[in-house]
Amino acid sequence: MADDFEYDEEYTMEQHYEQEAEQGISDVDPATMIVNIQTPMGPITVDMKQLEDAKKAVAATRAKESPLPLGDQMMNNFIGTKHKRDSRYWRGKLGVLMKLHFDIYLAEEFEVVEEFMIDQGKMRAAIHESIELQDGQRQRFLAAGTRFYKSKTQTGHHLVTVSSVDHDGDQRISVYTSTLQPVEVHGKSAEELISDVEADFYQTGVLKGAFFDLQYNFIARDKQIDDLIAWDEDVKEALWRDIISFQKAMPKLRASGVPNSRGVILAGPPGTGKTMIAKWLAAHSDITCVLISAEMITGRNDIKSCFEMARKLSPTLLIIEDIDTAGALDRRASDHPLLGEFLQSMDGIVPNHGVITLATTNHSNKIDPAIADRPGRFDRIIEVGLPGKDQRFHIFHHLLKKLDLSRNVTLEVKEKLAKMTEGLTGAWIRAVVQDSLILALSKDKNKIAKEHLFDALKDVMERRGMAYRVAPYAPPQAKAKADVYVQ
Repeated sequence: MADDFEYDEEYTMEQHYEQEAEQGISDVDPATMIVNIQTPMGPITVDMKQLEDAKKAVAATRAKESPLPLGDQMMNNFIGTKHKRDSRYWRGKLGVLMKLHFDIYLAEEFEVVEEFMIDQGKMRAAIHESIELQDGQRQRFLAAGTRFYKSKTQTGHHLVTVSSVDHDGDQRISVYTSTLQPVEVHGKSAEELISDVEADFYQTGVLKGAFFDLQYNFIARDKQIDDLIAWDEDVKEALWRDIISFQKAMPKLRASGVPNSRGVILAGPPGTGKTMIAKWLAAHSDITCVLISAEMITGRNDIKSCFEMARKLSPTLLIIEDIDTAGALDRRASDHPLLGEFLQSMDGIVPNHGVITLATTNHSNKIDPAIADRPGRFDRIIEVGLPGKDQRFHIFHHLLKKLDLSRNVTLEVKEKLAKMTEGLTGAWIRAVVQDSLILALSKDKNKIAKEHLFDALKDVMERRGMAYRVAPYAPPQAKAKADVYVQ
């Protein structure tokens, strides 16, 4: 039995087909093509005609080769089947502004033949959105969709643009042009259209000469802000000379081969109005102004990108609020990952032609010396001290004139308040006025009386923990100044 079993195991299909070939297949009906096959499992009958019909039926049920998508068909009909694509994306709101400028740039020489978007194989209306620009104006732009353009002056010059939003929120523009028919835009080949639009954007776009922050939110220039500042005339004169007047000299400096960039540090205790002064400078500047604060810096490349943008939009006033918290902290006190990027951006391989950098800080002695004590980075430090008596009077007078006052709030009362608030910043004086209004309302009074002001001052000095001690405030680079009050 063992030998029989072993023989069965060794019998293969190859042996079977060899035997069939030797014997020949005699059971074939030529009329119907029916084949009888002997197998180890028994005889099998195959109708070859039915098998062929079955193959054809299966092939018919299979999906045929899908045609080109509708958008591609339309594009091929408009610019031909031989075309090339250029594409670029920009982050967030900058991409939105770039799309807006793209529309404006093409509108001069090209007109839109057709505008649409393809959604699930069907043609639908393109998506438009609007964005707020300088002075509160809003303007529409193509957010997502396809446009077919034709030249207004040159026959056969066609191009296609596709606006879209990537999955991570980046704004993308793609340009398709024919490889057989060269296309020109503003006298240049459309092959470099995106690069040309981007270069024009920084020269003539909405950011050029505007005041905005690192997130591309526009900030209004208000020259009335001058009335809100209780000026130290020495500080005002230094700022006007080192920043406003310097702007006018920048073109001549560049033409003479002299560096036309500058860095100024505005230092002083918290609440002395440094940010307000920076906005005053922006309001009186006719150049691009960019505001940066620590919370706007989200990555290592943000500082580098900001300086690159400032160079492209030059002349530019770059305002960095609280630079010690934004990355320029003294490495002797703490290691900050952004310090190296500040050093490289301000005086690295690429010069910052036409860029004035204004930085504010509460602690100028904490800024790394490699930034604060080197020409080409920051070569000016302007100290903004606590307001003097006349400045404090100006602040009280300005804040109170907007409110309903009792007759007993006289000029003498304001002068007394100014004398009693020595050591307070403008921010704390504002708190005194605000608390006096709250106190009056809590006593069902519609007007602020002098007793409300004096009680509010006492409240600020006591309830808010204003336990003052005399301490000198002066950076190492500055001469000794009068003692000021710190918390």
